[in-house]
Amino acid sequence: MTDGLGPLAARVPEALRGSSAYHVPKPPRVIAKLDANELPYGLPAQLRSPLAAALSEVPLERYPDPQATGLRAVVAKQLAVAGEQIVFGNGSDELIAMLCNAFAGPILYPTPTFVYYKLAAIARGLPTIEVDLRADFTLDEDAVASAIFLHRPSVVFLALPNNPTGTLWRTDFALELAARHRDTVIVSDEAYVAYAGVTNLPQLAAHPNLVVMRTLSKIGLAGLRVGFTISSPAIAHVLEKVRPPYNLSSLDQRAAELVLEHGAEWCAARAADVVTERARLAAALSAAGHEVFPSEANLLLVRFADAAATYAKLFAAGVSVRAFGATGALASCLRITVGTPAETDALLAALQA
Repeated sequence: MTDGLGPLAARVPEALRGSSAYHVPKPPRVIAKLDANELPYGLPAQLRSPLAAALSEVPLERYPDPQATGLRAVVAKQLAVAGEQIVFGNGSDELIAMLCNAFAGPILYPTPTFVYYKLAAIARGLPTIEVDLRADFTLDEDAVASAIFLHRPSVVFLALPNNPTGTLWRTDFALELAARHRDTVIVSDEAYVAYAGVTNLPQLAAHPNLVVMRTLSKIGLAGLRVGFTISSPAIAHVLEKVRPPYNLSSLDQRAAELVLEHGAEWCAARAADVVTERARLAAALSAAGHEVFPSEANLLLVRFADAAATYAKLFAAGVSVRAFGATGALASCLRITVGTPAETDALLAALQA
C-alpha cells in the first residue's frame, strides 16, 4: 500500500506497491509459540554462563571485525572448507539479498516457498520466475528445467528442505542444474539441514556455480541473525563486493563463535529431539483426521477442513501457528513449528477442545 505518501507514491516501484510487509499476529497470551520454525529449547546453563562472560568482554566502542575472523575460523573448521569460501550475512535474508544484488537478473524459485526470495527480487526491481509445485508440494523438475531454459535466470533458489511445506526435494536435482547451466547460480538453501541430515556441501568443488546457504536461526540462535554461504572463492569474492560493511555485530560474532565451538553437540542433540517430536506430532494430527504433508524440517504443513476456524481456535487458546490467507495453494493449510513435548500437548489439547 502507498496510502499517505502523496506524490511520493509514484516513486515506489510498481511491483512493491502490491506487496505486503511480513507480519505474524501474536496472541495476547502465548502458551505455545509454533509460528517461526525456531528451536524451542533455550541454551543450557553450561553455555549461558561462559557466553555471558565472553560477551561482557566485547569492546562495544569499536566496530565489529569486518571479516568475522574468529567465527570464520570455527565455521571453516567444522565444515572442512576454506575460510575464503564463506560469506557471512545478517541471517539468510541478507544473504538472499546479496545474491540478488551480485547476480542481478531474473530470479527463479518454486512456489510456494520461502517468501524472501520473492521479496528480495521485487525490492531490487528484478524479474521473478515462479514455478508451481505439484498439488502435493513435490517439485516438478521438468517444469523447473523448462523455465530455466526459457527464461535464463541469474539465480535459482531451491529450499532443501522447503519452507513452508517441509518437503525435501531430490537434492541431486540442484547438482544436475548446476552442471547443466554454468551461467546460473544454483542456491541450495539448507536452513533446515540439522533436521534433514542431507547436504550438497561435498559437491561444491565439482560445481563452481553452486552456493550452499546455511543459518544458525534454526538450531537455537535465531536471536543472533547469523547466516553464511559456502561457495567457490570466486563467487564469495563477488558477494563480498555487495556485503554491507560491519554487517555482523560484535556480539553476534562472539556469541555464534562460542556456541558453535562449545555447544555444537548440544545443538545437534536438541535437533534430534525435535525430529523425534515431529514424528509424534505428525502421527497425532494424522490420527485426528488432518492431512499432514511429509516433512524433513522442524515444521509440519497440515491441511484442515477449515484452516481459518482452526487458526482462530488456536490463537484464542494461546497457540501461535502460521496461516496463509484465504487464497492460493496454502489457503487450507497451517504451518506448525515442532516444539517441545509440552507445546505439542498444548496444541493437541487446543485442537480437541
